[in-house]
Amino acid sequence: MILRHFEVKDIKDLKKYRYADKTDMQILSMIDSWNKGDCSGRFSEFMSIVSGGQMVGQIVVSEYNDRAVNVGVFIFEPFRRNGYAYFGVKKVLELAVEKKYEYAVFLVEKNNRAAFELFNKIGFTSKSEFINPKGVAYYNLKKQL
Repeated sequence: MILRHFEVKDIKDLKKYRYADKTDMQILSMIDSWNKGDCSGRFSEFMSIVSGGQMVGQIVVSEYNDRAVNVGVFIFEPFRRNGYAYFGVKKVLELAVEKKYEYAVFLVEKNNRAAFELFNKIGFTSKSEFINPKGVAYYNLKKQL
């Protein structure tokens, strides 16, 4: 398994598994934006998770504040429950350590047991709970790096 930046060849899989409502040109524009690695002057890496040449998901690590990063991961439906999210999160946490961040945070919907269990396995703990303006309940998880 590897993490890598997105490539033009990824348009097909991104459209098939995540962005069916987008045109190829819209996805290409998204790829271009993701690969720049800069989000309003803050550190940000948005990468594909690849296994055996097949893109299986996406992962992002971005600066939350000067001491912490935010982590987000999305594994495409047919590839879930195979350890890809675990691999990807561990890799981006290594990158965050290299960049000298002290903490990582992750927001998970309370009804997403798989993600909650994954992040607990990696050492994240529940910091707080909240309900967003749309009424969706979340756990705010945190891990010291």
